[in-house]
Amino acid sequence: MQVHRCRFTDFVPQAINAIEYAPPTARQPYVAVGRANGDIEIWCVKENLIYEKTIPGVVKGSLETLVWAHQTELTADDLELFDSEKEREVARRRLASRAPRLFSAGLNAVIVEWDLARLTPRAAVDSYGGAVWCMATNHAQTTLAVGTEDGHIRLFDITDDKLVYQRCFDKIKTRILSVAWAHDDKTIVAGSADSCVRIWEAETGRMAARVTLPREGRDTTLVWAVTALRDGTIVSGDSRGHVVFWDPVMHVVQQDFRALGADVLCLAADASGHAVFASGVDPKVTQFRQLVGGRAAGTPETGAAAKPKGRAGFRNKKWHLAGIRRYHTHDVRAIAVSSHLQRDMLITGGVDTQVTSCDAGAFPNEHPYRQPCFPPLNGVVSVAPEGRLLLQRQADVLKLWALGKAEPVSRALGDHVESGQGLQIYERQRDLVQMELKTKTNLISSAISSSGQLIAASDAEGPRLYSAVRSGGDGDGVRVRRLRGFPPDDFVPKYSECRGATQMCFTGDGRVLAVATADGFVSMIDVSGWQTNKFATIRRHCHHRNTKSEVEADAGCNDVPTHPGEPKIQPSAIADVRTIIGMAASNNGRFVATYDSTGGVVVSHVNGGGSSVLPPLAPQKEWPTALGFTARNELVIPTNANHIHVWDVDRCAFTKWSRAFGLGSIPRTYLRMMSCVSGIAVNPTEPDCVYVYATSHITRIDLTQAPGPDTAVLNIHKRKQIEQDIIEKVIEEKEASERRTERQLSKRKRKQHVAGRASDEHMDVDGVANGNGVASSDAASVADSEDLASIASGAAEAAGHGKDWEATIVARLREAGINVAEPHNFRMTQRYQNLMHAAFVGGDTMVVVERPWIDVASALPAAFHRHKYGT
Repeated sequence: MQVHRCRFTDFVPQAINAIEYAPPTARQPYVAVGRANGDIEIWCVKENLIYEKTIPGVVKGSLETLVWAHQTELTADDLELFDSEKEREVARRRLASRAPRLFSAGLNAVIVEWDLARLTPRAAVDSYGGAVWCMATNHAQTTLAVGTEDGHIRLFDITDDKLVYQRCFDKIKTRILSVAWAHDDKTIVAGSADSCVRIWEAETGRMAARVTLPREGRDTTLVWAVTALRDGTIVSGDSRGHVVFWDPVMHVVQQDFRALGADVLCLAADASGHAVFASGVDPKVTQFRQLVGGRAAGTPETGAAAKPKGRAGFRNKKWHLAGIRRYHTHDVRAIAVSSHLQRDMLITGGVDTQVTSCDAGAFPNEHPYRQPCFPPLNGVVSVAPEGRLLLQRQADVLKLWALGKAEPVSRALGDHVESGQGLQIYERQRDLVQMELKTKTNLISSAISSSGQLIAASDAEGPRLYSAVRSGGDGDGVRVRRLRGFPPDDFVPKYSECRGATQMCFTGDGRVLAVATADGFVSMIDVSGWQTNKFATIRRHCHHRNTKSEVEADAGCNDVPTHPGEPKIQPSAIADVRTIIGMAASNNGRFVATYDSTGGVVVSHVNGGGSSVLPPLAPQKEWPTALGFTARNELVIPTNANHIHVWDVDRCAFTKWSRAFGLGSIPRTYLRMMSCVSGIAVNPTEPDCVYVYATSHITRIDLTQAPGPDTAVLNIHKRKQIEQDIIEKVIEEKEASERRTERQLSKRKRKQHVAGRASDEHMDVDGVANGNGVASSDAASVADSEDLASIASGAAEAAGHGKDWEATIVARLREAGINVAEPHNFRMTQRYQNLMHAAFVGGDTMVVVERPWIDVASALPAAFHRHKYGT
């Protein structure tokens, strides 16, 4: 099989400016990652970070801060509204069942609340003070504090799904850079650009105290980050690289650390307040831990001592620098730590665009896991197999390349070509066209037909369709034209307020485009008449819309054949975040499969019939991470737990292989892979096999064979190396055994020769003097014993010489995790890193699209310079 290894894509990821955990009261443990261009990525935490979806930002927008809110307690007005405690408890449960709310703000002076399901703004208000540098919600999740450019802290009421301006604090003569609420919600701590940390009374809006930091030179000290711990201690990070712990009562310095070599841009503390993490322009992550009586706080020995008793309690506490690690190459702008999960997780991000995660409790000894710098499950790259074209999406730009070609390998040379050997290229890739679309938001989905003649793309407002016709004798030119009349007005019902497409794909023949909208509709649009701008909606499938109100509304549609879903009772915490995030079309163009962020998988008929909803994938909570059809209409569904499920579409049941091996028999090495499967490629010449790929590996799975031993070595390159090492070792042992055998045989022959001469001499002596007969018989017995020993040794060596060396190799391979008696399934290669996409073009030719980290790093700005020894 030929592999076309593509590294010419120029996808440049955006810097990370903010990372925030959802409150611990939320039903789903979400993490929001804000990019510099305004995009917000939503990740779910399940032992590791799993990418779910991206909320597109405004074109050329900015994002500086993110906050979550999840109100679970009633306000004073609510307590007066409800008369009985039973009514209040019902109201509290109703609040707790809702999905968390997400707010963002940046330099455009607008505070936005986002709809997590439709990926569009739910509400937006002016900051009334210019650029927003920081935001924070109080611990009751009822009030939002905003620090702005004009030096004001403004409060916004966010109770009862509102976002309303409340009041403004006293003005200072510089901008507010950081803000945090005290644990009792009575005071607000703010850092500013005039070397000061101020404490404000939340009720009155007046300044209660001010502390001033020293300057270094003439420049003022910028307080980039502040946080308030559970015991009231205030922590600040500034442009001097210092992390300062402040006394909450006297407002004086408790301890001052020179934590970094440059600005401290972000701080984060765990829920107990016993650990604080800091980082910034100097990209090392620093941890401070609290000592109580000389021991680490939070341990059983210090549990009672951790509660301060007046001033003596604070004097008994000390902070110390516990660890330092460098997880990033450039500025770290965001740190988040959570203690409400199964294990404390520390997440960091910054200018180098990578999200790193590790166990906060094991810091600094644990190595982090680095997420890819591009959205791993969002279809950034698409391939047109027939047209041999490659499409890349980024922000509001689409780029189209023509793939190159290699010299064909003759049959005579095919048997001698080694794996990984480079082939001579006679036609290189060509950059065909760059399309800068006029959209209001960044693109959220794109697709290209198999022939490459049609390109679809969508922002939050709706999908668009373009024709790309090759021109010129050599095909270097492409004439791109937007097709009018697409999409047809009825591709979503009139009552649908959201027309943006979260997923799109063409059928194999390019006649139908399947569009999944942010409202949960899956529409089949006939695009075969694109040359005359004639488009028609064939049918709509609504099985992802399964709340009672949605089913009732969809049942009344009569303009287009509509298949409504079955009504289900879903809490708002699930329904309010449900988005279709994955799609795949079968090779014959009969079926389209989709899955949403709640884990539901639906297989829809393209031209007729309804849809089938797959049963839950596993007793435990699992959800798909990719979809792909085999040549036999079998839907392959990998999950976040690295399990593999296979659904027979024609029989509407899981296959025998899936029932036998999908959950419990997959090799341990595969299950422990940190990166989840992001896509599936099918080789037309191998109908029973699929190639699943993630950012760090490609694995070939034969769906007719057992997965193999649990401890099998899956990496084919490592497997070959182990086999070669074992075989070479056994060959060396065999040659050494043969040499020992030859030496033993020669030695035995020499001894037999010496013993024969000695026996002849003894017989002559015995004939003269019989008195030496006894001695001669003893000597003979000794000689006989030596001969037996040598014979036994020679027999053992002879047995060794005839040893089954093949059985020895097989046994040692089995000990190393390689069983030659069983078929080698789950064949994995980790040769390709930062893998963006994989697909087959033509027969037995795979296209692998990589984005090496060195290429990404070359496009980043200069990093903090550290003086090293000898420089």
